[in-house]
Amino acid sequence: MINIAPYTSLLNHRLADNPITAHSQLPVLPNDAAGAFTGAASESNVSILSRQLSEAAARAETRGAGHLDSISGDGYFIGKAQHDAEVPKTDSLELISRAKQATDFLNGSDSNPFKGLSLDQLRLIALDEGGPFTLNERRAAWEEANSLTVLNARASSSAPAPDSRRDLMISRLFNGSEPEVADPKTNRNDRHRNEYLTRDDRDILSQMYAYADSEGADLDYVDNVARWLAHYREHDNGRTISNVNNGKGYNSEGYMITVNFKEKDAAIASRILNSTAINSTRLDQGFLRHFLDPGQGALIHHGGMAFLEQMVIKFSNEAATQPSLGKEFAQYTSIDINDNIVITVHKDKKLPPFEPLVINDNGVWSVTEKGRAAGYSLDPQTGRARWADPTAVAQQPSGSIADTPAGQRPNSFILEALSGNRDQPDARPIWLSSLFKLIQNYRP
Repeated sequence: MINIAPYTSLLNHRLADNPITAHSQLPVLPNDAAGAFTGAASESNVSILSRQLSEAAARAETRGAGHLDSISGDGYFIGKAQHDAEVPKTDSLELISRAKQATDFLNGSDSNPFKGLSLDQLRLIALDEGGPFTLNERRAAWEEANSLTVLNARASSSAPAPDSRRDLMISRLFNGSEPEVADPKTNRNDRHRNEYLTRDDRDILSQMYAYADSEGADLDYVDNVARWLAHYREHDNGRTISNVNNGKGYNSEGYMITVNFKEKDAAIASRILNSTAINSTRLDQGFLRHFLDPGQGALIHHGGMAFLEQMVIKFSNEAATQPSLGKEFAQYTSIDINDNIVITVHKDKKLPPFEPLVINDNGVWSVTEKGRAAGYSLDPQTGRARWADPTAVAQQPSGSIADTPAGQRPNSFILEALSGNRDQPDARPIWLSSLFKLIQNYRP
């Protein structure tokens, strides 16, 4: 099973610590913000934003400090698809374009439309709940404010600068404040996956960031490797993640499926696994063998396999044989999983038809032949299904309701009641539709 933990910023409360009110000095757009909105900004862009900021300050005075839960809590990722589809309630093409840019930025395909604004202006937008800004615009402003807070803290610090390599890693992965290493055996949903990176992981990633930066490569490539590695650590070095290619992956028609990397990436994965560099690389070999297994890695691979190969070599005993990073790494482009995975359907292997134990049709219970054989019956007083023990009324267990079969009424459902010989979680089929729902919530 793939358990995706939602992103929770390490700086969740920093914005709320400094609420903006109408009595605050009204923020003025800086000169360098002229290109902050979908290219060269027009005077109308600037005047519209100035008016929105002024109105947001007035609302802040009435509302109070404001809250960040909707843009920083678990609920944001649960409703991610809805947030991405949100458009401003306006006919202004500039505002519609800005909202789209914010969504594209959060999905890794564009720049932040609020880059260049002051911290006060970013706070106004992030905290303006119920205002004209879309939820994704507020989150984009919040992320930019977090980054700016880190930069300001670093600039104002009078202490000697730490190792610049590690400082860069901390800025990229932890918003400037490095946490302790989290224990995957006490996995909590309020932790960011990067917190599970070990000390050795953080050391090698620090060197990767420094090397990529010196070579002019897009640091998003290193972010990508960090995400893969953090995903592996979060799931107890991959132990709690099922392999889709273990014979238990099925599509909606019940046929077994297997997954693979695209041909070019599969060739790179094979080269890495069969290279001598993998035996001496400082990148964790367990992680490499786990991720390069398509049954594991293909589900979270958004591109960057060639860069991973370069890092394996660079930080091995064969580093001297590696040429400089080429121009192909100057710009990272995230690839949608649906366009970056090969799915094979095995028509010769199909699940047997589903046989329920108990059926509830619009509140009317019945027990199937299979259910009776398993010890289920109807309670003559309540009409509800029960197991052999008359006091044990069959309840609706979490996750036990199957999809309504074709031909049944909309309010009818089938309940496979709990029984002593039911499949354990790791023995149940992995449905392709469930995999892609999880993939969609995996933020690259």
